[in-house]
Amino acid sequence: CPFVSSGNNMLKPIRSRLAALLAGSLLFGAVAARAGDISNEYRLTAYPSYRITDKIRGIGYLGWVSKPDGNYNAYYGATGAYSQPKPWLQYWLGVITVYTDFNQESDDLASTLELRPFAGVKFMGANQNTNWRYYNWTRYELRETQNRDTGDWSTVHRLRNQVRIEIPFAAKERTWTPKSWYLLADVEPIYRSDTGQIDPLRLRAGLGYIANPRLLVEFQYYNQFTRPNGGSLEYTDNIIRLNFKILTKDGLLSGLGGADTLEGGAGN
Repeated sequence: CPFVSSGNNMLKPIRSRLAALLAGSLLFGAVAARAGDISNEYRLTAYPSYRITDKIRGIGYLGWVSKPDGNYNAYYGATGAYSQPKPWLQYWLGVITVYTDFNQESDDLASTLELRPFAGVKFMGANQNTNWRYYNWTRYELRETQNRDTGDWSTVHRLRNQVRIEIPFAAKERTWTPKSWYLLADVEPIYRSDTGQIDPLRLRAGLGYIANPRLLVEFQYYNQFTRPNGGSLEYTDNIIRLNFKILTKDGLLSGLGGADTLEGGAGN
């Protein structure tokens, strides 16, 4: 495994550098936003999860999104399930519903209703020496979107691949236990069929807190790169997100898939 350490003391400077990198990313985003060229988006999301069988869990998703520069609010709701036949493997199925409401200043833009079935596979791992966790999550999405003014539907296929690492910010004996913190970072390119290109590309960093065995709270910051004029990828958006992972029965920390099963990007 690439993440090997000879002792917990060696991890302290690494964690310090990662924390500094996260702080620098947040500062960079704030400065860029003030320059007036970057839009800001704010998200509040919750992921409830519940046990169906020993190897199958049901999932939900509730979300509120506000983008003042885009003159809209969006409301997310989802249901689905994943199976975990192996400790390192999950299969996901679900459907997401999104209602996007443009305000009165956007007369040329109609509100939309989106139905988004998805399916995916997630490969997970953990390093026993450092307790770092990582995964690769690939999903296919069918985005069916209705223009609420005309009633017309459009179809876009998307393929997304998210690679994440989660690093406990605590002494080794306290990692992934209640009242402890962790850092997260990932990259996610999203391919869309209507343009045949990657759009958007997201770079994400954040800080998580394990409040108790049934609740994790994450603050996430994204740099989002899009193609505003159909050209090359450009840094166009900051996304700031507060995410709650909630388990209704047994604890989130019970097993390899525990703390990271309810990934924070399912509804984007």
